[in-house]
Amino acid sequence: MGFSGTLQDFFLGIGVDWVLYLLVGLSVLSVAVIIERWVFFARRRVTPDAVHALARGQVAPGFRDAMERRVAARVAALAAEGASRDDMENGVEQELRKRRGRYETGLTFLATLGNNAPFVGLLGTVLGIMAAFWQLSTITDTQQKNEALMTSISEALIATAMGLIVAIPAVAFYNVFRKRVNAAVEQSREIATHRVRALRGGDDGGRAAG
Repeated sequence: MGFSGTLQDFFLGIGVDWVLYLLVGLSVLSVAVIIERWVFFARRRVTPDAVHALARGQVAPGFRDAMERRVAARVAALAAEGASRDDMENGVEQELRKRRGRYETGLTFLATLGNNAPFVGLLGTVLGIMAAFWQLSTITDTQQKNEALMTSISEALIATAMGLIVAIPAVAFYNVFRKRVNAAVEQSREIATHRVRALRGGDDGGRAAG
């Protein structure tokens, strides 16, 4: 009874409120990350005309920090330095990895939150139900016990609902932003491949023939 009583006092003491506060805090962080990433990608959205211009080696207006333009600029810089085709391709991959890391900032948080927020909410529900049953053991009147049971369970289930409310937007926007990152990487790689072939397409063949 000693350990069980200590455990009972512990769960009755902590309740479910701390889980709700935690989920609210995580929700605020999630909204902040979503807004920041939305603005980030909106400022770097490249139009199809700009993609075609970059692939032809022309200067596309705007989009200064866009991955596509940065990679195209990297190709132009390597070509000006006289780099070989292999060096240019390696330079492009390095630039892509660096830019992709910046584009993926905050996405790990959204993915982790989306996967684990429901479990945090479920934990709150379990703790709330356990505390409710222990409290009900002190009530003798059947009607009061039933009313208290329904009230306690409904309050505990709020934690599960809150976990889902936090998780669903996080997962949805993670998928949206992940798609945007993959699209930017693929477009940048296509632009870089086109420019490398145009600038150094005959290098390897010429050297082999020589």
